[in-house]
Amino acid sequence: MNMRKRFILAIICFGILWACQREEIMKVDEEVASLNFPKTKYLSEYKNDSLQFLALFNSGVEEAVLYIPVRLSGKIADTDRKYKLRIIPEESFGVTEGNHFTLETEQVFRAGRYIDSTVLKIDAKEVMKDKVDGRLYIELVPNENFEKGIDFYQYMIVRISGAGLTSQPTFWNKNSLGNYGGTYSAIKAEKFIELNNIPAADWLAPNKSVLFAYAKKTYEWFEANPTYDNGERVVFKGVVEF
Repeated sequence: MNMRKRFILAIICFGILWACQREEIMKVDEEVASLNFPKTKYLSEYKNDSLQFLALFNSGVEEAVLYIPVRLSGKIADTDRKYKLRIIPEESFGVTEGNHFTLETEQVFRAGRYIDSTVLKIDAKEVMKDKVDGRLYIELVPNENFEKGIDFYQYMIVRISGAGLTSQPTFWNKNSLGNYGGTYSAIKAEKFIELNNIPAADWLAPNKSVLFAYAKKTYEWFEANPTYDNGERVVFKGVVEF
C-alpha cells in the first residue's frame, strides 16, 4: 500500500500575537487558565472569524493538515494538558466527518507553551471529487483544565471548498501573468494552479525563470489538449514568446 501523501498547511501566529485584532484577548485573569482562538486581519488565511481551505490549491494532495492556533490565557504549565473541542452541527454544513475531514475532539495543549495548535485533517481528494462547498464551526469546550475564555475567541469557522475559482486570484496580477497567458480566465488560472502546484491565491514566483517555466508548461498543455470555453478554444498566450 502506498503511503498517503501529506501536506501541512501551517497557520502561523506572529510574534507574541501583536497582530491580534482585539486587545481584549490579553485582558484576562492570569490565575485562571483558558484557551482562545486568536483572530487577525494580518494573516491572509483569516477572513474575520474564519479560515478558508481551497482544495484547488492542494492538487495531488490526499490529506491536508491545518494547524489552527489556539492561545493560552493564564500561567504556562510544565505538563501537557488536554482540552476539548466540538463541532456545532447547526452552524456547520456541506462536509461529512470521516469522509471530508477528521477532527479529534480531545487534543493536547503542550507543556511550556502559551500558543499551540488545533489539528484539523482534510481529505483534499474527496473534497475536490465531491465539489464541496461547506464549513465547519469549531468551538472550544471548557473542561477540568481550562475554563471558558472570551466569547468571540471561543470558535473558529473553517470554510472548505472543492469547487473551482469564483474570482480572480491575486497571483495572476502579482506575477503579471497576462503577459504570459493573455486575458485572464478561470480555466487558464485553474490549469496553471494544477500543473504547477501553486499553493495559495497570493503566490509570488521566486524569480522570472520559474515563472517562465510554469507559464510555458501551461501553454504547452493547452496546445496539446484543446480546451474550449463558451465555444472558443482556450489559448494560454500573451506577449511573451515561449
